[in-house]
Amino acid sequence: MSLRVAYMALQLADCLMTVFAVNAGFEEINPVMRGLLGSPLQLVTFKLLVPLAIAWLVPAKLLIPALVLLLAIIGLNVKELLVFLV
Repeated sequence: MSLRVAYMALQLADCLMTVFAVNAGFEEINPVMRGLLGSPLQLVTFKLLVPLAIAWLVPAKLLIPALVLLLAIIGLNVKELLVFLV
């Protein structure tokens, strides 16, 4: 269960960081996400409801590669935010 919770927490962190960065004036480079930023409902569906379904349906041990990838993405995002905001 803890891997699923960690997966959802990282998804939420990524979603919040994306919204913060765009509101701070950064440009989203992912064309799919860029299109979803105009609609909060679509953004929440794509960034939270779909991952929730994945976390529910996929065996927890198979979420480990996704956790590593999310940590790497969030780490890069934090680094970029710090470089431009400091």
